[in-house]
Amino acid sequence: MKKVIVLLLLIFGLSYGKGLKPFMFQLKDENGNTVRLEELKGNVVYLVFWSKTCHTCMEELPKLNKLYHKYKNRNVKFFGVIIDEKNPEKIKKIKKELGFDFPVLIGDDTVKDKYRIIGTPITYILRKDLSIGKIIYGAYSIKKLDKYIKKFLEEK
Repeated sequence: MKKVIVLLLLIFGLSYGKGLKPFMFQLKDENGNTVRLEELKGNVVYLVFWSKTCHTCMEELPKLNKLYHKYKNRNVKFFGVIIDEKNPEKIKKIKKELGFDFPVLIGDDTVKDKYRIIGTPITYILRKDLSIGKIIYGAYSIKKLDKYIKKFLEEK
């Protein structure tokens, strides 16, 4: 079974190439504000898709908060996209319990399909032109994530 999952991840991951644009979503955040991906052009955009039942996500989100604060005042936008909760108050409670404060967008079925979310966490790091720079399945070293963010920030 593990081999099948790895094979599927490779197939899905390899179908995106450098320069490909992701689905241009419009989602609400936990405060009711609408975030339109197309309006974030000019920023590196970090999207981590997560669920409240994902143990790896629960460990990773507080660690990612350090990167969020490191780049908060630069052209980097961090978003957690929750795929299994719609209630903003519950989302705020989860954020407080886990200890992270970057914005959370409330995902929908269209976004899950377009971003091929078959498990969590899945991370998309978008370049400043909003093309897909890197897709990461599962947990990843904060040092390596930092390296990708720096690399995409330095691109013209």
